[in-house]
Amino acid sequence: MKLTKIHVLVSAIILCAPVMPARAEEQTPAPELSPASALQVHLSLQAALSEAMDGNPGLKALKHQSIAAQKDAKAVSRTRWGDLKAAAWYSRYKDNQILRPIASDLLAGGFGALPFDRNQLHYGLSFDIPLYMGGRLSEGINISRLEAEKTQALHEGSRWQVRFNVVSLYSAAQTLDLVQAALGEQISALEQTKEKLDLMVDSGKRPEIDRLKVVESLEDARSMRADALAGRRKVGALLLSLLGRDPASQLEVDPLPGISPRLEESPENLRAAVEASSEVRQARLKSEQASGGVRIAKSDFIPKLFASGNYFEHSAPSVDSALDTWEVRVGVSIPLLQGGSRFERLGAAREREQAAGLAFEKTRLEKLSKLEDAMAAFEAAKAQLKAAKARVAAGTEAARIEQIRYDTGAGTIEDLLRARAREEGARAALAQARGAAITAGEKINSIVEKEAVK
Repeated sequence: MKLTKIHVLVSAIILCAPVMPARAEEQTPAPELSPASALQVHLSLQAALSEAMDGNPGLKALKHQSIAAQKDAKAVSRTRWGDLKAAAWYSRYKDNQILRPIASDLLAGGFGALPFDRNQLHYGLSFDIPLYMGGRLSEGINISRLEAEKTQALHEGSRWQVRFNVVSLYSAAQTLDLVQAALGEQISALEQTKEKLDLMVDSGKRPEIDRLKVVESLEDARSMRADALAGRRKVGALLLSLLGRDPASQLEVDPLPGISPRLEESPENLRAAVEASSEVRQARLKSEQASGGVRIAKSDFIPKLFASGNYFEHSAPSVDSALDTWEVRVGVSIPLLQGGSRFERLGAAREREQAAGLAFEKTRLEKLSKLEDAMAAFEAAKAQLKAAKARVAAGTEAARIEQIRYDTGAGTIEDLLRARAREEGARAALAQARGAAITAGEKINSIVEKEAVK
């Protein structure tokens, strides 16, 4: 009899192990490495979480992006103080030209006293200060600040997603360890049964078909243990890569905890936490940016006020000392006609504002829906865990009874093998149920971005 139920459990554990959203490629399970060729790594869950928060390449990249966005916001905010430049240029002309603009003071000495030269050097400072830009400057600063907050929210949310992936992969590794242990016990029991049957078949007390059925179940169990080992290597490699470690290392994890995770927050508090989650905050900030875009579009209809000035010195070989000039200017720019483009830009900005507002509401409702789904999955996982414990107790007792019946000749080999398959299937299901409960609880934590399940 083939132990197909355990096959399904092992496959489900491997397939359900989450992958980082960093486009990780599917990895073919590598052959088992010897201790001499692979580094042994033992990590507790807390150590793995700590390493992931500090060493995950994706989180590091997002942190740099967040810092860059903050610096961009500061750079935009400082444009309100104007622009001061230093300038200098040297010119050589075909013939002598005026060194600086003509002024009444220069004409006092006559036209012949004007400073002419073909070789000229000009140097000095110029500045521009925006006095009033119709709200464009202040809104641009505000949009840059909102962009920095969006990037920071993305970084915070990604930390919780990485935490969820670490916990899920870690519990999957723990589950597969228990599945391998259950299959090892099954193989040991089948080997003992085969040894007894060898003697019975040789002495004619049992038919050869009984031994063949045991051999079939034994080889099937060995095959499943090999599958579980390959899946364990895959999960371990994914977890190590998530921590920024070498995926070729051999990862050892702590056993699954015997206690069930508990939800320590009320549904009302969880929903309030969703409203403040990073994903919802990002959508809200994007909506605010779109509103700022409308105000910027409106500023195209408003006059602009600016001030500028400069101070330059002009020197030439024929002039004894450098001549200086300076200028201060205050101006206003009044938009009159741009072919109707301003109205179209304003209409487009308003449409983007409407779209961003609807996207925010969509994100908020989807996040609340995910919370309800995660809470239902958590309750279902706890119920499955309770049922799995009862199944193990029942399966163990049934296998013990069938072993006695077979040894006394009252039962068949099929009954014994079915009982053992149910027992080990129950043990594997219990391991999966424990891991599923932990993962379901951590899913709630990742949605509300707080440790609501412990």
